[in-house]
Amino acid sequence: MSPEKRQRSPRVRKKRERMRQEILAAARDILLQEGPEAVTLNAVSGRLGMTKPALYHYFDSKEALARSLVTTLIDEEINALTDMLAEVESAERSLGTMIRGFHAHYADRLHAFRFVYGQSQLYTIPEFGVDADMIRDEITPRTRRLFDQLESQLANSDMSADRRQAIRRLAFVAWTSALGLVTMLGIAEATRDPLLHSDEVLVDTLARAFDARVADQLQDPASR
Repeated sequence: MSPEKRQRSPRVRKKRERMRQEILAAARDILLQEGPEAVTLNAVSGRLGMTKPALYHYFDSKEALARSLVTTLIDEEINALTDMLAEVESAERSLGTMIRGFHAHYADRLHAFRFVYGQSQLYTIPEFGVDADMIRDEITPRTRRLFDQLESQLANSDMSADRRQAIRRLAFVAWTSALGLVTMLGIAEATRDPLLHSDEVLVDTLARAFDARVADQLQDPASR
């Protein structure tokens, strides 16, 4: 490789990454506006005014694009939740804040929620490219950052390893409960069969239940 080519290499890599981000942004916009089925290579390349073969230079398949889009959306979720948690003044409100934040993040972005947590992980669908390896290597490390922050906010320095593990398990259950609630809201929207209770009441009930559980944990002498 010539010295000139080596000198250009970082600039080329930066330009390539910028183009990848533009492609992902276009795919994300299509997803939010039209739903998962609309995210095709033709649609993305058309929105950017580029040819489909040109897009293959950055993503060699729909599976590759979908995988990157999933991780982008999860990063957005985790960043939103950790930013909210950083502003919480009372540890006892951490899980309730996370639950409220999860709902707020996805309530008007159900297409994104379905893309991340719907059929792409419930079923083996080649076009999505989300498999056990991706969940282990790319998704789990991202969600672990959320649970690390929750543990650090909820567990005091004198807690035993077992008690810290219990706190972390409670945080995980709170997150999966928020996921389940948004899943039900998504089903209600898709079937045009609204739930008996309002979003606000359901979210508030769930958040208060976990905040109360945290208060019990922190007041338990065995947790000190």
